[in-house]
Amino acid sequence: MGRKPSLRLPLRAESTQPAVSAAVSPVARHRAPRRPRLLATLLATLAFGSLTLGCSKIESRDLIRSGNSLYNEGKFIDALAAYDKAEALEPDGVTVFWNRACAAEAQVLKMKDPSEKESRRVFADRALKDFQTWYDRLEQKTQEDEDQVKGHRLAILKADERCEDLLTHWLERHRAEPKEERLYTKIAQQFEECGNLDKYLEWLKKRTVDFPESVQAWHTLATISFMPLMPDAEKGLGYNEAIPPAERIKLADEVIKLLDRVTQLDAKFADAYIWRSMAYTQRQLARMVVADPQTPEERLEPILAREDTMLAWKQKKAKCDLEELPDCPVGKVPDAPCCPPPPLTSDEQATDAELRRQIEDEIKGILPVETPVVKKGKKKKGKGT
Repeated sequence: MGRKPSLRLPLRAESTQPAVSAAVSPVARHRAPRRPRLLATLLATLAFGSLTLGCSKIESRDLIRSGNSLYNEGKFIDALAAYDKAEALEPDGVTVFWNRACAAEAQVLKMKDPSEKESRRVFADRALKDFQTWYDRLEQKTQEDEDQVKGHRLAILKADERCEDLLTHWLERHRAEPKEERLYTKIAQQFEECGNLDKYLEWLKKRTVDFPESVQAWHTLATISFMPLMPDAEKGLGYNEAIPPAERIKLADEVIKLLDRVTQLDAKFADAYIWRSMAYTQRQLARMVVADPQTPEERLEPILAREDTMLAWKQKKAKCDLEELPDCPVGKVPDAPCCPPPPLTSDEQATDAELRRQIEDEIKGILPVETPVVKKGKKKKGKGT
């Protein structure tokens, strides 16, 4: 059968031919007639021993086939019992260890309830030991055999939630293959699964340092950095209200910077424009726009918000250009994919740019801060004056 690991793992069959050894040397033509009874007894004993051994192997292999049937029915505990009996009858076998390891692993994969953690560990240890025994006893080992054992070992460690063992595995692989970029992602993901988010981000950043020309490294870090900005769908808001506006702007700026690096390396990386548009939108939603602005800073916020809206559109436009999509028709429902018009006209953009320059000069102290002009009305004369 095939050897590739799967949820229902491939088992191995044993030959039904008896392994009785009848290799007794033929009697010499001129044998001396000394101790005939002793020799006959010895020959009979050897023959009986060989026969007994052969019968044990036949019974062992019958038990293996029985275990295989139980395994295929999903009765993994019963299958393990059958394999145990087979091993007792043929302790120097090989196949039985593979099949028993498969059954123990299948049992581990079933045990997802936290209350089963202790018993699951017993089956996991058993599977790990049997896979290794099977490999050690192979007369001829291939790279495929080694890869299979490693694959099963990782699956068992993962199912049994052995974070430290898994981290040790991937870190050792990294030390052996320091130039293998994909291992950075594996290590980062393993830290995440183990609940260490700081180390998770550290390894994603380390990947961009060690592979500065990797588009995927920068893009992955950008998308992961964006995750805290994701809104709660149940609340119906377009932003994550749990994060203060100033922090949301800071996060969006970091994401935009990372995505700038992506498009510098590959201007045709379409996903970067999508995520950067989302980042500009989050920055726009974080702007503190008040109904009656009093300070220069308050008057600047709506202008910055409109600029962010325009920048978000420009990212969508860039993606449209990559896909060669036409502009959407004005005043008509499009009947095919097209690129929407900009949210601001050229005149509106020019006006905002001039207003922003003036307000920023006020903030810098180059121009005096505008103060509201209070119109004084004429005093009314009272009666009798």
